[in-house]
Amino acid sequence: MFDAGVNTVISIDAEGEVIRFYADNMNRRQLQLEVNYKGRPFGEDFCQKLDQALKSYQQKSRAMAAPKAAIVLPDHLFLMDTVNVPTIGKKAMENAVEVGIGAIYKNKRDLHYRWFPLSQTKQFATFGVVGVRKDVLDKLQDLCNANQVSLQIVSFAANAMACGAMAYNAKLRNGTGLVLDVQENTCRFAFVNKGRVVGAYHLPFGDTVLSDAKLISEDLLFDHSSAELLVRTARDKAKVKSVAGLSGESVGALDGEEVLAAGGRKTPKRATKPRLREMPTEPQGFIYENFRIILKWTLNLLQSNPTIAAQGDIDTVYMNIAPEYNFLFDKINEEAKENGVTFVPVFSGNRQTAAEKDLRELEMFGSFQMKQFGKYNNF
Repeated sequence: MFDAGVNTVISIDAEGEVIRFYADNMNRRQLQLEVNYKGRPFGEDFCQKLDQALKSYQQKSRAMAAPKAAIVLPDHLFLMDTVNVPTIGKKAMENAVEVGIGAIYKNKRDLHYRWFPLSQTKQFATFGVVGVRKDVLDKLQDLCNANQVSLQIVSFAANAMACGAMAYNAKLRNGTGLVLDVQENTCRFAFVNKGRVVGAYHLPFGDTVLSDAKLISEDLLFDHSSAELLVRTARDKAKVKSVAGLSGESVGALDGEEVLAAGGRKTPKRATKPRLREMPTEPQGFIYENFRIILKWTLNLLQSNPTIAAQGDIDTVYMNIAPEYNFLFDKINEEAKENGVTFVPVFSGNRQTAAEKDLRELEMFGSFQMKQFGKYNNF
């Protein structure tokens, strides 16, 4: 159906610390190998495990065509930015963009990047910039060369997901919008401008929060260990100050509590907001109320990125979600005027086809389409 251009995808899951190898054999895309590593991507253990995995995969795939690979890295390893320059002659603007990138990124020489026009007025032109460190690309190229794997593409997860959406929705290939992929344990967002990904974000939860019997507490969906450590450290410092003689003085307000020095009591100041919405009484009502957590983050993401949103008047969110939740589109769009965006399915056709598996694994499926749809975000 689609011209993939690669027959192997290597996906790096930084949160799960997993390297996954997928193969496309006669349009049958399957997980072939999964390897765990410890630490950050491109740390010592990661590089050793990737090298070993490439050797194992290369030996395993000898019966198939030679591996032509795309490597999908975590979004945070890539920079995505915008640069504004005066509207002048084409060559002068190109030079101005290069100067602007150098002013923003002092390590410009260490980056491999590309830029492209987003919008233009009589006064200013805005360009999108996407880049990654050269040493990351060099390391991947060296590891692939050493293991007889032909590295075709290096890109990032949001681009892979967006390319999967573009494969099934022609409007996105040259259009503008926010793509939202709701999977089991994650929600991934991609800002798309004329078919190019210009921004990315993800949430550490997915459709598992869509309970049909109870309301989910948003506070429990995030790992607050770092914040809790910061609070504990601050409290310890407050105790030290109290011993030093700051008797009876307030030394700060943390996490909604007033902390008193010199052995003073910690007086909770937490204020719980009253629930303004009615408690649901039926399964779909519970699902929708829980989905409003994802909806809130989607709207906040649009409101918090005015520079990106302004480049194409984003008025549509293309959402990929399991078909049993399709009733949510009507519920969400009852507030379309208030929210300023309309939610539509990534794929509106009959999902009882090969598309069903593709949409359940949109990022993986899109990884095989990046050569066709994601060229501005490929390295």
